[in-house]
Amino acid sequence: MSEQLSKTQIDAINRFSADQRYDYFVNKIIEQREVWGLSSDEGWVILSDEGDEHLPIWPHPELAALWVTGDYADCQPKSISLDDWLAKWLPGMEKDALLAAISPDTEGESIVVSAEELGESIRFTMAP
Repeated sequence: MSEQLSKTQIDAINRFSADQRYDYFVNKIIEQREVWGLSSDEGWVILSDEGDEHLPIWPHPELAALWVTGDYADCQPKSISLDDWLAKWLPGMEKDALLAAISPDTEGESIVVSAEELGESIRFTMAP
C-alpha cells in the first residue's frame, strides 16, 4: 500500500534528476508492492514521442495526480499490483513494444526504458 506523501515530499521528489527518480521508483514499488499509472474511461494514458509509445508510471498516486490537468483532466491515478506488473504487464508491454516512462515530472522529463530492462532492474533490486 502506498504511503501518503506530503507536499514537501512531492516537491523533493520532483527535484530529483530523472536517474534519481528511476532508482527511487524501483525501490518504492518493491517496498509498496504497487505501480501507479493514469487511467480514464478510455483506458490507460499512453504518451507518444517520435514514433515510440510510452506508458507513464509512478511509485505514488500523488505524483501521478500531478498530471491530471489539460489533456489528462479526465484521468485518475490507478494502481497495479507489483505481482500483476511483473507477471502480466511487463510481458504484454514487451510483446507490444510499449516502453515505460519512469516517474515523469510535470515537465515530462523521465527515463524511458523497455519493459525487459525495467523488469531486469526490478528483479535485480529484489534479489537477496
